[in-house]
Amino acid sequence: MTHDLDTAERVEQPVTIRPALSPVAMRFIQSHPEEVQRIVATALETAAALDASGVVAPTRSLPSALQRFITSTSADSAEAGVLSISEAAERLEVTRVTVYAWIESRRLLAWRATRRGVLIPAEQILGPGAVAPGIDRVLAVIADSAAAWDFLTEESPYVNADALRRPIDALKAGHVDAVVAAAHSFLDAFT
Repeated sequence: MTHDLDTAERVEQPVTIRPALSPVAMRFIQSHPEEVQRIVATALETAAALDASGVVAPTRSLPSALQRFITSTSADSAEAGVLSISEAAERLEVTRVTVYAWIESRRLLAWRATRRGVLIPAEQILGPGAVAPGIDRVLAVIADSAAAWDFLTEESPYVNADALRRPIDALKAGHVDAVVAAAHSFLDAFT
């Protein structure tokens, strides 16, 4: 897109978009310019989550106009991936039924994806029968599992005011109360 979509500056100028959009999409952009940035950001976040889960092949180049929507994370290791129910059961050395029960009781964080079924972030699994403590308490604050995982894996000043730290690392270290307080602060900051 080569048009600034700032709602304060609604100037009737043609919008150039590559690849070309349908006339219906172009009318939507012209009628709702304030929504376009949110929609693009949501689409990019979804594509990034799918890419991290292995559903979508990585994109080799990103247009410079979209670079500002990209944030880096420190969760680029192999452990940052997601697991299926069977893979999680194998890592935890429990049955699939137990994995489903842990998800239901919110002891294990997971969400449903359209193509791969239930996705379980691998990093929360600490070993056979062990998951990061306090997941249930974080999910009590941030009910949406995918949003809770985003909170847990992004460096945050809410956990430690002196330095950025990923809340999942603080949970693994046993700082459950600090992470739950950070989840409340994080939620308050964005509501």
